[in-house]
Amino acid sequence: MKVAVIGAAGLVAKATIADLRRANVDVLGVDIRKPSFDVEYAKGDLRRPSEVASIIKGCDYAINAAQYYFNLQAMRACLKAGVNYVDLGGLFWMTRKQLRLNGEFERERLAALIGMGAEPGITNVAAAHLHHVSGVPERIAVRNAWRNLSDEFRVNWSIDTQMDELSMKAPVFRGGKYVYYQPCSLYEDTKFRQPVGEFRTYLTIHSELATFPSSFPGVGQVDWMEGGTGFEEARLIAKLGFALREEVHGVSPRRYLYELLNKRGLVGYGDAEPKEWESAKVVFSWDHKTSEVEVVIPPRPELGVDATEYGAGVPSSIAVQMGFKGQGVIPPERALNPDRFFEELKKRGFQIYYEESRSL
Repeated sequence: MKVAVIGAAGLVAKATIADLRRANVDVLGVDIRKPSFDVEYAKGDLRRPSEVASIIKGCDYAINAAQYYFNLQAMRACLKAGVNYVDLGGLFWMTRKQLRLNGEFERERLAALIGMGAEPGITNVAAAHLHHVSGVPERIAVRNAWRNLSDEFRVNWSIDTQMDELSMKAPVFRGGKYVYYQPCSLYEDTKFRQPVGEFRTYLTIHSELATFPSSFPGVGQVDWMEGGTGFEEARLIAKLGFALREEVHGVSPRRYLYELLNKRGLVGYGDAEPKEWESAKVVFSWDHKTSEVEVVIPPRPELGVDATEYGAGVPSSIAVQMGFKGQGVIPPERALNPDRFFEELKKRGFQIYYEESRSL
């Protein structure tokens, strides 16, 4: 098996490639810049899908770990090359656009597994497990938080994605339709297992909302909330206007934020040790009971990645190693066997918890 990893120079791709190579998978790294670690490399730019198609042709799968804005271009490259596609998520609005390519992938007898990261990805498979054991719930709540055990401030997330989450209207599926709220306008205090613990989680836009209503027909409500170390600071940054793309006095606030953080050496880890843990929880609830799966994700300092990158990068590797089947554009909850997937996560240090409670 040969797997192309697009966006190979990023931290998430570093975790993906390490997991693939641990399984002796032949890996080709594709990016506009050469990765800092040893991997077969080809220069490719998703702004030119035909160029990427010629590079990945002959691969069995292409895992797209690039910024989600380029998901459609990566899918076009895979269609042209005749390669099965996997990505890490599309933040709802992009996911909905990707689903429209279902017919094209079916015609080419190819599979496009979309949203195969941590959240979405692990959360989707957790929902499939709960649906299998408990049926259709009245409500699905997806919650996510992270805790950095280090005192040193680092930016370990995509600035564009985080600013999008904090500036775009957030969907809630309720009563058979989507209702849109201002970001962070709804919140709750959520308890996670240690070492993450309790955090206030906030409503933001997210990919699970794009597929859960159709994957679990009959569900009354679906919502997503997140929080964690640095989230309140990111909220403040977005409120101050740094989520804006349009220029103010000739400067894009978002671009300026990115360049400033880079100049100060705060993006990525450098010589710092990754110490951030993450937890993702999916709760199915009815009037009389709740069932939930929680997955606690560890950092992997020996790889130079924390839970955010490790959790986002490993599931796509597992999916291609499992040899997921299908044709068309498929979300994870319809593509993978949850029991087998969770066993693979456990082998890699992920902690899986199932809990059920009933009211009297």
